[in-house]
Formats: sequence, C-alpha cells, structure tokens
Amino acid sequence: MISALRGLHPRPLDERAGGFHSTERDPPRSPRTLSDLVAPGVQRIAIPLPIRGLPIVNAYLIEGAHAWSLVDAGMHTAEAEQALRAGLADAGIGLEDVRRVFVTHLHPDHMGMAGTLERAGAQVLMHAPEIAAARRVWSKGHEQIDATYDWFVRHGMPRDIDEGMRQAWIAMGERVDDLEHVDGVADGESVDLGGRATRLRWTPGHTDYHAVLIDERDGVLFSGDHVLPRITSNIGLYPSSRDDPLGDFLGALSRLRDLPVKRVLPAHGDPFDDLAGRVDELIAHHAARLDATMAAVGTSERDAYAIARVLFPVLRSPHEERFALAETLAHLRHLERKGRVREIDGSPARWSVRGAGHAPGVR
Repeated sequence: MISALRGLHPRPLDERAGGFHSTERDPPRSPRTLSDLVAPGVQRIAIPLPIRGLPIVNAYLIEGAHAWSLVDAGMHTAEAEQALRAGLADAGIGLEDVRRVFVTHLHPDHMGMAGTLERAGAQVLMHAPEIAAARRVWSKGHEQIDATYDWFVRHGMPRDIDEGMRQAWIAMGERVDDLEHVDGVADGESVDLGGRATRLRWTPGHTDYHAVLIDERDGVLFSGDHVLPRITSNIGLYPSSRDDPLGDFLGALSRLRDLPVKRVLPAHGDPFDDLAGRVDELIAHHAARLDATMAAVGTSERDAYAIARVLFPVLRSPHEERFALAETLAHLRHLERKGRVREIDGSPARWSVRGAGHAPGVR
C-alpha cells in the first residue's frame, strides 16, 4: 500500500491514478481472497479494477433484518461482474436478491454496475445533488468533458495531452451502466438498508456531493473515498466544481473527526478503526502539499500545468495528467482564497505569489 504522506513529489493523489491495463498482462488479485466479514452483518466484496496501481474497489454487502443491500457497485467490466456475482454467491444470494444499492459518488469504480443491479430489481440511491452531477459527467454528449478540455487549455495543458485526457475520460464512461432511475437522499436523512438504519452525511471535496453513510448504532462508517487508510483521494478543481473543493474536503474531514465511529469501511484498502488519527494525517498531508504548491509557484508567474509538472514530475497516462492538473488547481484555488496566491488572466492564465508584484488583470 502507498502511504498518504509521500513527500513533495508523489504521483497524482487519486486512488484511480493510472490508465487501463490488460488484465491478461497484469491480472488483479483474486477478489474471492478478499471477500470477508468486516463488521457485524457486513461482508466486503473486492471488485477488480483495470487500473494500474489500484487493483480493487470494495463493495459492502449488508444483511439487514428484511433484505440485502450494497454500498457501491464497482466499475463494469466482465471481470468485475464475475467478482460481484461470486461475492454475492458467497453469501448465498444472487443479483436479484439485492434490494437497495447506495452509491457514495459518481466515479465509475463506484457507480459503474449500479444499472446492472437496477435491472435485476434493486433500488439505486445517491445523495440527491450528486445524481444531477453524474448525469452531466456521463452525458453521451460529453459536454462536461469538453468543458474540461477548454479549462485545461486555459491553464496551460498542451492540446495533444489534453486530447488524450478527453479520449481516456470518454473511454472510462463506457464502463458506467445506464440507469433508468436513481432516488435522491438529502444530507442528514436516514437511509434504511434492509432494516439497518444509517444516516447520510455530505462530505464534499473528492466530488462536490460525495456522501458517506453512518450506522450510528454500531459505530460503523461507510466512508467511500472520503477517508482512505493508506492513500488520499484526488481533490480536483474543474469548471463545474464548487468554489474551493480542497476547503470543502478539509472542512468535511474535521466535521467527521470526532464522531463515535468504531469501524471505518473505506472504498479502497482495508477497514480500520482510528478515524480521528487518520483524519489528522490527511489534514497534515494537505498542509504539506499546500506548502509544496507555494514553493512550485516560486517567484515568477507560472501557469498551473507548469506548476503541476513541478509537483508531479512523472505522469504516466492521460488519467494521471488530468488528476495532477485538477489537483494542482484545487490547491492553487485554496491558496487564492486564503490570500496567498493570485490568478492572472491570460492565455494561458498564470499564477503568482501574492505580494510578488502586481499586474493588470489580476484576480
């Protein structure tokens, strides 16, 4: 596993960093070796991902008093569907026995197979505003992907690299099922998982409307990608993002820190128990990354892509290019809101340390 505190030059901080690889050349670990009981009435189903450096996403099968439910659904590949069916079979059930699926957020490794479960009879639930965001991201017209292409050009990404990003993102969308209907849940609302009571908490940052579920009775947190045990999820700024995704993320972490949680069930990595300790590590990590971003801006004016290449000198795929630039922009935006850097309009836009001179068009 990769430590979240990786120094000044880590790979892009996203559990999905890397491109698709051939499962024939680099087979994932057998998912059945990781399917296990991780909390009372909760079985982890490890679903393989065709992603370099991150072979598994955890789906959690929950046995309620009245029915079976699932938290997150994996990315839809043939290997993933086989693993999901095998994990369900371990519990003595099939796809048609899953009555509810809660999707923590819109990324393909979490909602990819939700449509397959819907067609088998399951009700699909998400945080209500994340549903609209998912429709925009996975639109067949690719409007949001195209807007991101223009956004990245504005921030210095070369057009050939940007086009590779665009095509890779479109290909990723092919791993996401179509959904007929998703039911929305509000922040703070109770979510009944087959007779097991949980409560939704909005935890923005990784996506604008990412949400976790808390089983208050048993002290179990289904943390999605918000709190991971060994890596930290990518926090990116996109043209449709909320104003300060990193500020959102840090605030949401602080609000979760002291909840009476005994067990954290993350989407990637092993379950763990020390929520407060892990939150403190993540906050310290991003403080170090903000300092590194300030150092990368330096004493001159630089576009965000040039800054990203200082922070992430080795980028191995179009996905890593996207995560690196989006994360750099999120850190720059947070620093801007703190009054430490400023964005200078232009083609491309540039960034400078606040107080290092003044130029027309400075925001």
